[in-house]
Amino acid sequence: MFFKLNCSLFLLFFSLKSLAQLTAVGRVADAETGQPIENASVYFNETQVGTKTNVAGRFYITTNSTNAELVVSCVGYYKVILKEIPQQNFKILLKPIDNTLKEVVIGDKNGWEKWGALFTRLLMSDDTHDYYSKQYGLNVVLNPKVIKFYFDREEQVLSASSFEPIWVINDRLGYLIKVDLEEFKYNVEKEYLSYRSTLFFEPTKSNSSLESMQITTNWVYQGSKAHFFKSLINRSLSEEGFGIYRYTEVENLEKLRVKQLINHLKNETLKHKSFAINVNLEDLVGNEDSLKYYKKQLAAANYLSRKLDTLDLYKYLKKDTVNHLFELNFPDTIMVTYIRDGKKLAMHTSYFNKRYDKREAKKVETLMKLTDATPLMISYFGNPISQNWRMDGFMLGKRLASYLPADYEPHVPRTATTNNALKNHEALSEKKR
Repeated sequence: MFFKLNCSLFLLFFSLKSLAQLTAVGRVADAETGQPIENASVYFNETQVGTKTNVAGRFYITTNSTNAELVVSCVGYYKVILKEIPQQNFKILLKPIDNTLKEVVIGDKNGWEKWGALFTRLLMSDDTHDYYSKQYGLNVVLNPKVIKFYFDREEQVLSASSFEPIWVINDRLGYLIKVDLEEFKYNVEKEYLSYRSTLFFEPTKSNSSLESMQITTNWVYQGSKAHFFKSLINRSLSEEGFGIYRYTEVENLEKLRVKQLINHLKNETLKHKSFAINVNLEDLVGNEDSLKYYKKQLAAANYLSRKLDTLDLYKYLKKDTVNHLFELNFPDTIMVTYIRDGKKLAMHTSYFNKRYDKREAKKVETLMKLTDATPLMISYFGNPISQNWRMDGFMLGKRLASYLPADYEPHVPRTATTNNALKNHEALSEKKR
């Protein structure tokens, strides 16, 4: 999520900044011809605030955040991300993508058939229940043909790319999500995903009732990355149910060895298969005693022992009033714990679940660490901006399927919409369901 001076667009605009609002008025045109570009997409990253340019290439857009990233994109052109909107006239050129570049991109001939299920799971969630719906099933990527896959057998890395936006439907939450993909690389053997994109959330008519959608929204938000960071900058972590600890552990190296061995066997199997189907452990290990041992180790804890010391995270949080940011520079690895609140799960609804009074709520855990000595930058929305951090555990497993817009406010109830966002996009409205 960064801006390169050499990739560009012709954009003439001014911005009006205040502590409460950011407004941009501009014009978009082709870098080579100088002609205005109609229907270019202009949106604030990871929000519901977006617009299209008119026939003259002009747009007007405003947001309540003073440090939101402005994204300008159009099919056939390189995308531009503006971290700061200048307060004076500003010119950038939208550079067309060379058609010959598209032709030389190496793609798997049966890419989606082979890798589509894995790509969707990595993009959306480890748990398919998080994005399954009656209307779409698991086929939530609406234009899969625009995605190109390449699998490096030597490095065991799966890469995905697209010269067009990837459209994803989240029917449970009532959003059509535009994914402008920047990087998608998955190391199959190490099970490590490197992913970057910009996102635009367009509210759309859902097949779920309003109350069901509100409950799902509450469930998704509770204990999420967004919930954690909003609570952090509002200094309400404890009140919201979060616990913060300095974390040390003695890792279960034998379980790690077995996982690496199983992943290696899976990779060897995939080399000889034309489709990336799910491979069962029984298919990989023929010896019954070995199979029994591997299953035991995979079911064991990830650590042999661990130590948790209560940590005051606010000591490491600083407010940058000049750049309208928060800086977080915590030591070592921290553990974030969370226990769901039954009352908050029913917020803005008439729903009540007596089971929360009869059983102890499950505590979920997430590990976080910084990857370098620089602080983690957080917007006033409570949205992490910099990429110098890693997490593992509960929050990591919940990806785009459980991602709410950065401008979502939990204290504001969801409202029903009759807008069918798919009809606003000709290619998607023709998709067979």
